[in-house]
Amino acid sequence: MSFHFVQMADPQFGMFAYVSRLKPDEVADRRRRGIMFRQAEREITGFADETRLYTAAIEKVNEIAPAFAVICGDMVHDVGDEGEIAELMRITGGLDSGIPMRWVSGNHDVGDAPTPDSLAAYRERFGADNYSFDYDECHFAVINSSVAFDPSNAPREWDRLMQFLGDDLSAAKRSGARRISLLTHHPLFSRRADDEDDNFIIPRERREPIMRVLRENGASVVFAGHTHVNNYARDGGLEMITTSAVGYPFGDDPSGLRVVWMEDDAMRHEYHALERPLPSRLVGGGGG
Repeated sequence: MSFHFVQMADPQFGMFAYVSRLKPDEVADRRRRGIMFRQAEREITGFADETRLYTAAIEKVNEIAPAFAVICGDMVHDVGDEGEIAELMRITGGLDSGIPMRWVSGNHDVGDAPTPDSLAAYRERFGADNYSFDYDECHFAVINSSVAFDPSNAPREWDRLMQFLGDDLSAAKRSGARRISLLTHHPLFSRRADDEDDNFIIPRERREPIMRVLRENGASVVFAGHTHVNNYARDGGLEMITTSAVGYPFGDDPSGLRVVWMEDDAMRHEYHALERPLPSRLVGGGGG
C-alpha cells in the first residue's frame, strides 16, 4: 500500500467580500467568539480572491498528481448564489481527468441546521452527503457533519447518519481494510475528545457516539476543515487533523492544501501554501 491524496477545505467563494462589508464592531464581536476576521481596508465585491486561490489549488493538485482530491466542505459562502457555485465548478473542471474530486458537505453548503430542502439541494448539486469509497486497501467514510452539529430541523437525518457510519465502518473492518479514515467538515474535537462544546466542533452529545463507532472499528484518522486554521490532536490511536482554508484563512496559516501519504507502516502529511511554489519532490507524483 503506497499512495497519496490531497485534502483541501473551505474555498468558500464569496467570503472575502462578506468579511469586507463587516463594520469594526462586527469584526470585534466575531473575534471575541474565536472567528479571527481581519478588518478589510476596502469593500470587496465578487470573488476574485477565491478564484485566484482555488485556481492555484487546482493547478497544484494537477502538479502533485494524487490518487484523488477531497474538499472538506464550505465550497461556497452563500449556497443560494449561483455565481459562486458556477465559478467553483468552472475551476474544478480544470482538474486533470484522472484525479477524482470527492466532495464533503459544509455548513455553508447545507446550513448550520440543515433542512430537508437544503439537503436535497446539496445532493442535487454534489451527490450524496454520507458515502464511502476505497483506495488501495484504505477505506474512507464521508459524513455530513452539519447534521451532527445541529440536527434539529432534520432529526431523522442524524439517525440515518449514525446508521450509515456504523454499518459502513463495521463492514470495512470485516473486509480487512488496512486503514480507516473519516472525512468531515467540522472537527470532532480541538484538543481532546472530551472538549467542551464550542462553535467549531461537534457537540459532545453527538460527538461521543461518533467517537464510539470510530474506536470500535479501529479508525485511525479524521480529516476536517471549518476552522480556517491548521490544528492537530489525538485520542489514543485516532488522529484529528484539521486543515486551514483554501480561501480566507483565520490565523497565521496561509491559504493552502494538505498532501497525505498512506503507506504500509505509516501515514504522513504536509501542509503547503498556495502562493508558494511546491517543493520539487512533490511535483509529478507527490513523492515524500
